[in-house]
Amino acid sequence: MRAFAVILTIAAAGATSVAAQQPTPQSSPQQERVDAILGALFGDSRTGGGTSLETQWTLGRFPLAQQRSQFEARVDADARTGALSRSSADQAKSDYRALVDLEARYGAYRRFTTQERAELTDRYDSLTRVVAEGGYSGGVSGGTSVADGRRDFEARVDESVRVRRLTRTQGTQLKTEYAAVVRLEADYMRDRVLSARERDDLETRLDALDARVGDVAAQPSRPVDPTTRLQAITRALPSSGLTRAAQTQLRTEQEDLSRLAAAYRRLSPTAEEQNYLDRRLTDLETRARVRR
Repeated sequence: MRAFAVILTIAAAGATSVAAQQPTPQSSPQQERVDAILGALFGDSRTGGGTSLETQWTLGRFPLAQQRSQFEARVDADARTGALSRSSADQAKSDYRALVDLEARYGAYRRFTTQERAELTDRYDSLTRVVAEGGYSGGVSGGTSVADGRRDFEARVDESVRVRRLTRTQGTQLKTEYAAVVRLEADYMRDRVLSARERDDLETRLDALDARVGDVAAQPSRPVDPTTRLQAITRALPSSGLTRAAQTQLRTEQEDLSRLAAAYRRLSPTAEEQNYLDRRLTDLETRARVRR
């Protein structure tokens, strides 16, 4: 029996030695910095794929509020070493306070919905990356905002009108819708941080507008039948990430369009009426995040 125990001990030691020799996956310095910030604030379970934040919210606690002073101390330390500018540090602390206020509103009854927990996590991770990357980049991609691309977009629209890919009315409508996306970006940027979900929403809207200008490479074909498109919207809503109120609003608009599409099937709609229906459907598809 003792001999068997000795064999097990030797085998275990050998396994430990082999494991110690195995190469460990290398992560980027930026990811290591993000992990260090998260680990310092919420422990290793947050950085190792655990659910420290989720668990605390499930228990009705307010982990972001509890860690506020620690977060601000970390930001101030980065400002002193030059890793963050003082203006970025001040803005990061202001954004964190806004996030704490949001956590307090969501947890007013000591309950956080799945959607609320996801939004808090998304916004917190975005803010952490701002600190890890040494400041705010702003915009949708690579520091370029939607507003920065407005002049080029309008020039493309004008060219499409000139060569008659678009009517003048369609061109005016596209410019109006692009201006609406500019305003939406400004609304999203009130906290000075674009979450991944907000960035995806803006890029989806811009992609839809680009496709309608008609001067980009052919995109995967979209169902032309309104009924099929309305059904796709219905399927997309549960996984869209939208709040219950937003989904209710979309379903109301969807029912209106369903009645309109049914009326058009009984009549002979004009090109303008068909364009109106298509525009409304495209807007719903974008907001419901229909995958094409």
